[in-house]
Amino acid sequence: MIFKHLFHLFRLVRDQRQRHRSRQVLRNLDDHLLADIGLDRATVEREIHKPFWR
Repeated sequence: MIFKHLFHLFRLVRDQRQRHRSRQVLRNLDDHLLADIGLDRATVEREIHKPFWR
């Protein structure tokens, strides 16, 4: 049972770190690259300002 909880905690931390890394990459893309992937600066700003758990 404890291993199940530890595994769940590990996954939560891993997912949070991945979201953080992805948001940092988005933050550093210029507007031309964002347009290439179908995003605009306003969408990116909303995404990077989300709480880490979302």
